Amino acid sequence: MRLRHALTRLVRHLALLSAMLTFLIFLGMRPLPVSADSPSFVRIINASPDVGTVDIFVDGAKLVGNTTFGMVTDYLQLPQGRHKVQAALIGRGIGAAIISQTLSVRAGIAYTVAALGTGATGFSLQVFMDDNVMASGMTKVRIYQLSPGAGFVSVTVDGHTAVKNLPYLQASDYFRLPAGLRTFVISAGQASIPLMDRTTLQVNAVMNIFIVGMVKGVPSLQFLNAQVKGLPSMSRTGSDLDVLASNQQSFIPLSLWPLVILALGGVSAAMLSRFRPFARKKTLNRFQRLLWSLFALMLALAISVGGLLLTASAASPTPSLAGHLLIPAIGVDAPIESVGVLPNSDLATPTQSPWNDVGWYSGGPRPGEKGSAVINGHLDRPGGSPAVFWNLRKLHIGDVVSVVDSHGRTLQFHVIRMVFYPPQDAPVQDIFGNKAGRFLNLMTCAGDWIPTQHQTALRLVVYTAPGTPSNAQTSQATSTTSPSNTQTSQATSTTSSSNTPTSQATPTAPTPTAQPTPTAQPTPTVQPTPTPSPPPSVSFQVTGIDLSVSPASIANLLCGSSVTLGYTATFHAVPNSGGGTVQFTYIWNGGLNSSSASLTFAPGETSKTFTFTETILLNPLASIGFAQVLASGPNTVDSPQVQPAGLCIPVPLLQHLV
Repeated sequence: MRLRHALTRLVRHLALLSAMLTFLIFLGMRPLPVSADSPSFVRIINASPDVGTVDIFVDGAKLVGNTTFGMVTDYLQLPQGRHKVQAALIGRGIGAAIISQTLSVRAGIAYTVAALGTGATGFSLQVFMDDNVMASGMTKVRIYQLSPGAGFVSVTVDGHTAVKNLPYLQASDYFRLPAGLRTFVISAGQASIPLMDRTTLQVNAVMNIFIVGMVKGVPSLQFLNAQVKGLPSMSRTGSDLDVLASNQQSFIPLSLWPLVILALGGVSAAMLSRFRPFARKKTLNRFQRLLWSLFALMLALAISVGGLLLTASAASPTPSLAGHLLIPAIGVDAPIESVGVLPNSDLATPTQSPWNDVGWYSGGPRPGEKGSAVINGHLDRPGGSPAVFWNLRKLHIGDVVSVVDSHGRTLQFHVIRMVFYPPQDAPVQDIFGNKAGRFLNLMTCAGDWIPTQHQTALRLVVYTAPGTPSNAQTSQATSTTSPSNTQTSQATSTTSSSNTPTSQATPTAPTPTAQPTPTAQPTPTVQPTPTPSPPPSVSFQVTGIDLSVSPASIANLLCGSSVTLGYTATFHAVPNSGGGTVQFTYIWNGGLNSSSASLTFAPGETSKTFTFTETILLNPLASIGFAQVLASGPNTVDSPQVQPAGLCIPVPLLQHLV
């Protein structure tokens, strides 16, 4: 009898304890998280009321054409350094430039270049440095005062002053606003009527508002809005002891119905022992009562476990898997989780299995889509033991990286460069916002641990491009690639070196020992005359890449015809070097196709050429994609993007019918 009462009380107490445990977990649960240079990025706005429609040239090559007043281009790539920028009326050519100015740009930085001025004051270019890192959950806004004659302007947003007394040719500091429909009102010192504009701000975007036009005259004072997707800052993937806490998701409480069900289930299980057959009846023997007690205990535990799983799934939804990442060279075969950004705008890291999974930034393109897809992974675990990207630093140029997507398709990439950055100096525009092709960038931590900052001193970014590298050859490389949009049958490449006096390995300067003077009485004790040492060799570096295409125009060719485009890349190296090998990637068809190759320079050789071709079917509805050569070693140098000018001549319908 005593045993029966003891078991009954035990079951009741355990059931109540399980229900209370579930409720406490619901209240306090948190999901447990299971060297080279980048290009610069430049966009151009035609803000001059008088300059007209212009073509923009950089270093003598057309960068963008048909730029009308108020037009804002996308970000375009330029190599770092000094560039001569010229604007000429459309169709007049570079010889009729009305703006000519030399600008200096830094690697990895985004710029806005504004064409300004009037016929009376003259024309010029004004450069602004952009910061496109997002304000997580908000919209980052900046105002540019580019209206001549408007004087100081002030801007209010929904009746609240955001910018006050902004002078001409200046941009405001960035400020944050909640996303949604907002009303901007401009009050110019010289304008009698305020200018109002209603625009919708997007979450995690950067809104640029350009004030252009004339207060009195044509074109009139107006807003120009250019909203770009904000970029995350670098993730923290090192052995931070607080890394789990930094990756916690916000708490999402359960709805009322699951809470009610949990409470009723726990109470029911607890009270079960008070009803039959737990009452003091002699119809059941001790063994039967024991079975009923165990059943009540199992029911209470099942309800508690179910509530625990329900609470966990509600508070921490399982991240969607985007496929698998395969890097055979370092033995990586990792599931890909979808990750976003943290409240401080840092790129989040995997949470389902944080040390073994990698995270694809869901705010950017998927691997294989146009733009820069980004995947990060932890370097190590708390305490220093290796994590998924522990050996990422051991990759080499040309190593293959594969992504198996959710549909089972395999996309192949190859490493084109590897760079270490201090996190505050990382070129996020290049890492997350490069739209010049289809790229996949891998990221992890590197360097020493900084306890006061809870992060490592560096970030390692591995840049990859589509395709697999061709067999590296010093004299010839051939690649055959299937087309994506156009009928590209093949791309063939060859190399040749220039015949220059410096191509010989031995210096040609005469020396006294070239023709030694015989001595009448040589003795072993006579010291030989020292020979002048050759000019000291310098470290091998590539100084530039010129790229040309033939034919230069397709304007005289019929649409529907097949044409072979020949590209010639000329690599320039520093003089007096000891020679070396250039590793590079050449892309064509607008970045949809790519291959890798190498060139070997002999000591003292200063230039070498590389050619490749593609065969396409001219399409009247699509322009020919650009081609470019990207050197990744021993240093990074990019050629300009080239493509044939003009459009093909449409074939008359009657000709097709005949």
